[in-house]
Amino acid sequence: MNTLLDICKRSIFMNIFIVMIPLISYMIHNGSSATVALVWYFLLSLVIPWAYLSFKTSVFGTQSYRINRWLFVLAWGLVHVVTYQFIFLGLDLSGIWELPTFGRDVVFLVGMYSQVTLMLIVAFLGTRLIGGGHE
Repeated sequence: MNTLLDICKRSIFMNIFIVMIPLISYMIHNGSSATVALVWYFLLSLVIPWAYLSFKTSVFGTQSYRINRWLFVLAWGLVHVVTYQFIFLGLDLSGIWELPTFGRDVVFLVGMYSQVTLMLIVAFLGTRLIGGGHE
């Protein structure tokens, strides 16, 4: 199986836990719950993949590649910085707020899944670049 495809598939399962807690907290509260949801997303998007990558059996693809946990932390920071730089440097997101609530939720779900998947892929490529990660 293609390693990148395997990373994307496993990211789906991790995101069930990473995304649902912030999304539910956002949906059942109002006002400041967006800040709470964002903080939980930041925390869970770091902790859950970190914990998953800590297991010896956490390998990707048919060649059993591993991802370095420290490179994942660097990738986590890099992806968040780049994402939020795009937002603060003028990426127009006003169309998202014109969507119905369900549409916004779907957009945020896809965005959060994409971020976590990108973090894992960047960490995998970094691990391969430094010559590690093979079981």
